[in-house]
Amino acid sequence: MDIAHQIRDKGLKVTPSRLGVMEVLGQNHQAYAHADLELLFKDMDRVTLYRVLNDFEEAGLVHKIIDMDGVTRFALCKHSCPDTHHADEHVHFSCQACHKMFCLENVSSPVFNIPSGFKAIGQNILVYGFCKTCSAA
Repeated sequence: MDIAHQIRDKGLKVTPSRLGVMEVLGQNHQAYAHADLELLFKDMDRVTLYRVLNDFEEAGLVHKIIDMDGVTRFALCKHSCPDTHHADEHVHFSCQACHKMFCLENVSSPVFNIPSGFKAIGQNILVYGFCKTCSAA
């Protein structure tokens, strides 16, 4: 499915800003902070970028990850997430050298036994260390 169709399929208008952000997020399995994306999209107003990311998250196109420094990062949902709940729960890896964050979709998330009366609606598993590029250096 092409990028424009993915955006339209979630009920959003296709704009150059949305197309650009989706293209960058779809290039690899990396999660980007707002500041990272601002550097890539120098022509885009920071408020517009914030709105694009917020719209994408509400529509189920991206999910948020909080890194070890408390910075919110955004990664493309690989599954068709409904707008009310993200089904893209997987392990994330934060490199302590290059500060990139990666989605590790093929790493199983642990199963938690939640006490009676509690209702889990998501999880955020963050593993940190050195990515394959930085650990080889």
